[in-house]
Amino acid sequence: MNYDLHKQRDLIFVGVEASFTLIDFILFFFSFVLGFVFAMFFLIFAVAVLLKIFSRYEIVFDRDEYTITKYYRFFRYFRVKLRTIGFGDVNEILLSNHDSGQALFSKGMKPKEWFSLDIATENEFIQISKNEEEELNELYELYTEMKEMLDIYFKFRVEFLEAEFE
Repeated sequence: MNYDLHKQRDLIFVGVEASFTLIDFILFFFSFVLGFVFAMFFLIFAVAVLLKIFSRYEIVFDRDEYTITKYYRFFRYFRVKLRTIGFGDVNEILLSNHDSGQALFSKGMKPKEWFSLDIATENEFIQISKNEEEELNELYELYTEMKEMLDIYFKFRVEFLEAEFE
């Protein structure tokens, strides 16, 4: 035990140094590691929530250069170009319920109907929007507005499959 004892007029100062053992070191170290792990989980969660709230996809149809560019924009200030395709690569713009199927809910897997607006190319579908049944009217409104503006460039199609839910 280390200590200091100072006396000044009517005051006596006593300073005692705390002992630091191997057990103390191990407890501090594991507390630090656990705190760091939980802080990292919290940080990852916070970033994921902020990105989900403040981000959006933007699709730009450039009628001068005949290209479609898909961007990922977050916090209104940052925009990342994901891809660019030409108008010639697009087969059609499709409003469908092809993404419907089983979804995980609190009591297990249940059938869920999704409606999507996609750009169909030779090899893939580029998703513009995916919505639930409650938002089908807004999605159809977007589809009709896009059809009015872009129908001379693309073929538009609506395809709803019958649900095969049990």
